[in-house]
Amino acid sequence: MKLTYKTLAISFASIFLFSCSNDSSDPKDESIKDEFIFLAVTFAGKINRIGNNSGKITSYSEFEGLTSNTINLNTVTSNTDKIFLIEYYAPSNKLFVFDKKTKKTTSKLLVFPSEITGAYPSVSALTWDDSKKVLHGIIVPNTYITPVNSMSYYVKINPDTFEVSYSGLSFDQTASLSTFLNGNKLYSSYNNQDTFEIDTENNTAKKALFNNTKFSFLKAAVSSNNSVYCITNKTGVVGNTIVKIDLTNNTYEDLLPNDNLGYAYLNGPGYIDKNNNEYICCVQKGSEVFNLLKFNILTKTYKYFKLNSDTSIDSNFIIVDQIN
Repeated sequence: MKLTYKTLAISFASIFLFSCSNDSSDPKDESIKDEFIFLAVTFAGKINRIGNNSGKITSYSEFEGLTSNTINLNTVTSNTDKIFLIEYYAPSNKLFVFDKKTKKTTSKLLVFPSEITGAYPSVSALTWDDSKKVLHGIIVPNTYITPVNSMSYYVKINPDTFEVSYSGLSFDQTASLSTFLNGNKLYSSYNNQDTFEIDTENNTAKKALFNNTKFSFLKAAVSSNNSVYCITNKTGVVGNTIVKIDLTNNTYEDLLPNDNLGYAYLNGPGYIDKNNNEYICCVQKGSEVFNLLKFNILTKTYKYFKLNSDTSIDSNFIIVDQIN
C-alpha cells in the first residue's frame, strides 16, 4: 500500500532555518583548476563528483536498484572501499553497498529482530566503525510523523552477511538527525532533545550533557580523537553557529561568537577536509541553490562556496570521500 504521510527522513530537511546574509565565493571561472575531487551522495541516492576549487558537480555513478528517490542522508556512511546506504520503501528497509573500485552495487532487504516492534520501523542512522568492521544503526519503530516515536533501538549490522543484531538496548530519542563515532562511543542527536552517548561495547546508553546542559547538533564530523565539529543553535539568541566539541570533558566552544549562520542545515554528517584543515557541509538558503560551507579549523574563518551543475543534478548531498 502506498502511503502519503511525510516520513521522518523527508521532514528532517529543514531543521535550522533563519535568514542571514554572508559573503560567498562563486567559482564560475572555467580556468580554475581542482586539486582533488569530493565524492558525494545526494538526497536522490546518486553519487556525484565535486571539484574542490571549481565547485563543478558532475555525475560519477549510482546505487543500482534504488526504488525511492528520497534518501535519508543520515543513513549514508562509507569506508575506504565502500559506500553504504539504507533505502526505506514502506514497509521495507534495504541495505545497499557500493564498491568504489568496481562501481558495482550489492543489496539485500534487512530483517529486523522480533524485539524491534512498530508500525513502520526504519533505520534512522547508520555509522561505519572501521575498528570493528561493523555498521552501527539506530532504528525507529515508526517512520511516519504520527504517532511520534518515544524510543529508538540500537543495532549492529554485519556488512558482509547483512545480519541485524539487537542486544536489548533502546533509549528515549524520537529519531536521529546526526551521529558520530568516537572510539567505542556513538553519539546521536535529534533537534531540541538530549544527545545520547551509546557505549557500543558495553551496550549502554545515557544522556550526554555538554557545557553541563542539554545539547543537540547537526552535520557532525570527527576531526581527531575526542575533537568534533558540528552545527548547533546559538545560546540565548536566534541563529546557528559552528562549534568544536571536546569529548575529554564534554564541553563545546562557539567558534563564531560574533556571527550567526543563516542557512538551512540538513540531516546527515559533515566532513573534514584534512588537506586544507576545513570543516565542510552542504547548506541551502531558502529556495536558493545549495552551497558548501567551508570553515578553516585553524584560522576560524569561513566562506560559502557556490556550486555549479546542470539543473538535472541534485545538489542536496553529503560528502563521503576525496579522490584524485
